Order: sequence, then C-alpha cells, then structure tokens
Amino acid sequence: MSTTSTDLTARTPRQEYASMISLIEVPVLNEKYWSKVPEVAADGIMLDLEDSATPENKERVRERVIEVLADIDYFGERRIIVRSNNIGSPWGRADLEALAAVDADIVISYPKVETVEELDEVVAIMRGAGRVHPLHVMIETARALIELDRIAAHPAVVGLHFGYVDLAADIGSRPFDADGMLSSLTSGYARAKIAAAAAAYGLWATGGSLIPEYKDLEKVRAFIQTWSDLGFTACIAVSPAHLPIINEVMRPSAAEVDRARQVCDAYEETAARGEPAAVLNGRVITLPDYRVARLVLERA
Repeated sequence: MSTTSTDLTARTPRQEYASMISLIEVPVLNEKYWSKVPEVAADGIMLDLEDSATPENKERVRERVIEVLADIDYFGERRIIVRSNNIGSPWGRADLEALAAVDADIVISYPKVETVEELDEVVAIMRGAGRVHPLHVMIETARALIELDRIAAHPAVVGLHFGYVDLAADIGSRPFDADGMLSSLTSGYARAKIAAAAAAYGLWATGGSLIPEYKDLEKVRAFIQTWSDLGFTACIAVSPAHLPIINEVMRPSAAEVDRARQVCDAYEETAARGEPAAVLNGRVITLPDYRVARLVLERA
C-alpha cells in the first residue's frame, strides 16, 4: 500500500492502528487472567491459538476463542487480535475457517508466514468460509525475511511482527547477547529490514518485550526503547508488568504531541490558503512533515 499519495484524507494501516501501542496475550482458558481483560492497561488483546495451546488442547481453545468473540463489549475499546496456527499445521485451516465466520472486527496474527502465495491461500480459505480479516503477519523464518518485500506488499497485510526467537531458531543463531539483550549481530539486519518494510508499505509493526531477564524492569525498559528507536509502532508484552513501560516509552511525549499539533495547524492553515508550504518558527513545513505530525497525534 503506497504512502506517497497527496490525498490528505487517505489512511494507511499504520495510521488506522496508530493508537494501538501496547498489546498483551491473554490465555482464554485461564479464568484468573481472563477476568482481568476489562481492566488491563493494553490497547490490544491477543488471543492465541498457536504457541500457548498444546496439541491436545487446540480444539478446545479454538472453541473458547469463538465463544468470547461473540461478546465484543467485554474487550471495551481495545483492538482484538487472534493468532492462528500456520496452514502447514494440522490446525491452521480450521482456525482460519472458524475465524472467518466471526462477524466482529478482528485482526488475524498469522505465524511463520513464508511466501506471498501462502498468504493468497490464507485469504482464499477465509473468503470461502465467510469474511476476510486483515492480517498481522509474523516474520519468523529465514525464507520470510528473504520474501519480506512481497509479503509486506500483499493487500491483506496490515501489520508485521518480528519473531526474533523463532527466527534465530530457524537460522541457527543466538537471539540474545551476553548482556541478555537482543543481539545486534544476529538480529540487527532483520529488525531494521522489518521496520523499513512496515514504513514503506504503511503498516504497523510490533516487537516483543521478551528477554531472558524479563523481571528486570530496567532491562525491559531499555529493550522496549530499542523498538521505538527503530520505528516499530507497537510492542507485545510478555508480562502485564511490562505494559506501563510500553505505554510510556512507545507513546509520544507531551512535548512531541504539542509540536505535532503546531505543525498540523500551520500546514492546514497554509493549505487552505492555497500556498505551497507553511513556515513554523522559521522552519519550512512540508507535506512529509505534516504526515509525520498527523501520525504522532494519532499515536497519542
């Protein structure tokens, strides 16, 4: 999806999901955690049919997910993301067919994607079963990284996720360095490429808060800051304790919001007069500046 249009009203997925900065995965069969959904400090709730569901429990978890999606009010104003199984597994096709029958506005987080042809099949399965939901695809294999440009350009894709632990396992590298942080040696290229692809195609992009010492909140803060610095737009919390950090670190500051509001006001006033560029505090404000400022306001 191109972001070069001069239509100021056009919205990319990156803008549509701009305010969804913090996400958390909630196990639907654990009542202790499920009961906290209405009050949890997350912008998005992720329901998982993949990693957290054991093979013998897959069908029960799927049934429960479909049940809870019938009561959208329970989630409040939060976005709902459901991670399915890959269609190469015994459960992926049935997951997609069940979710396609859901009439609610949900996003499907699709794991271990590898090719655009695979995404075409995913869409065809959903279309045949009811409704095609937008896709948040997880880049977790070496093949996906090679095919990333084509994957990001697929019309059903609205977001990318970097599955750094799975990618390291697929490549045979070590995800974390001696300090327990994500290794720049083994993951630097992949992270930068995913961030750039998301920006190029107007997609939202998620990282995660999982590090070996996930209870060390200062380390977690430093780790989450790297996602923000790279241009990722959201982060999936591995623990509820990480949500306040994600919300603080990845959401624009008051000063950034104030500056963005000034830029938008100046540009819109100038555009209304038919002039080509605005000037704010002695600096020229162009259309790209305006687009960035609008995104800051939407993220705030």
